[in-house]
Amino acid sequence: MKNILATAVLVCISIFQANAQHQLVLKTGESLSGEIRSLNDGVLKFIYKGKEMSYKTSEISNISFGLTDNGPASTKSISTTKGVSFVMAGRKLIREPKIDNLTMEKGIVVVEITIDKYGNVVKAVPGIEGTTTTSNYLLTKAKQAAESVKFDTSPVMPQSQTGAITITF
Repeated sequence: MKNILATAVLVCISIFQANAQHQLVLKTGESLSGEIRSLNDGVLKFIYKGKEMSYKTSEISNISFGLTDNGPASTKSISTTKGVSFVMAGRKLIREPKIDNLTMEKGIVVVEITIDKYGNVVKAVPGIEGTTTTSNYLLTKAKQAAESVKFDTSPVMPQSQTGAITITF
C-alpha cells in the first residue's frame, strides 16, 4: 500500500508542481491546505501557512491534488481505509471491497480498474506495478475484491475512467 501511495504522490507532485494546491486530511480528521514538498521513507513534507510540516503516511487519510487555476475538475485523490487504498480522479468509494482471504498468505496486490460513469467496475487487472506477491490465490481474491467496489456517480463524469486499487492481505 505504501508503494502505490508513494508512487501516486510523486506522480501528482511532478504534474502539479508549478502552481499546486493540495488538501491533506489526517486520520484525526484535521484538514490542511498547502503544498506537498516531498515524500521520502514514508514521511510527507507539507508546507502549511508557510511552515514545513512532516507527517508519516500512516497518519494520512486522504490527499487531494488540484490546480488552483482550474478548480476541482482537475482533482486527483488517494484514499486509504482498512488495508485498501485507491486512486481514482474525482471519485469517492461508496462500497468497500469484500476481502476474503482463507489462507495465511500475505502480500500487496495492486489492481488496475476501469469504472463506468455510474461508478461500477467494468474491468479489473490484478498484479500491476507495486504488487508484492505472485500468489495466484491472492491475485484472484484481489480481482474479486476490486470487482465488488462501487464509486460515486455524477452526470459530469466520463463514460469510463481508469485507476488503481491496492489491497493488503
